[in-house]
Amino acid sequence: MSWSLNQRLRLAAEKDILREHFPGAVWQNATEKGKTMVDVSMHSNNGAPYTLRIYVPTDWPNSCPEMVLLRSYRGYSLKNGKDIPEYNSSFHTLRRRDGYIKLCHYLPSKWDSTNTLYLVFMKGRLWIEAFESHHKSGKGIDYYLKHMKP
Repeated sequence: MSWSLNQRLRLAAEKDILREHFPGAVWQNATEKGKTMVDVSMHSNNGAPYTLRIYVPTDWPNSCPEMVLLRSYRGYSLKNGKDIPEYNSSFHTLRRRDGYIKLCHYLPSKWDSTNTLYLVFMKGRLWIEAFESHHKSGKGIDYYLKHMKP
């Protein structure tokens, strides 16, 4: 299954935006609707390396994409040594996808088709900073990141 013309144009615009802000973005299966993923590596404010992945939904840009924490120099451990929990509002996490922790970045009911993949990655960047702060303080990520109101 391939992307529609409008979706291809939108994905081309998304690639341009990401190329400007995240020049190392890696697109996988970019022409295969339902299989397209984008990986972005970044560093936290303290220089720690992370990689986030976005799964582009088949009806892009009408649905909220899923984002996972692909790599973290801390692994998937909390300050107390336990694994990052799934489906945990204090840590803004959802169930795993492909074995990776899925990050809650946007309420699907609040998603707007004008939002960009860049915005999603920036929300992931905020999650990373909150995760780093958790490792200093032991407080939940929701201490640093507030929840969207339904």
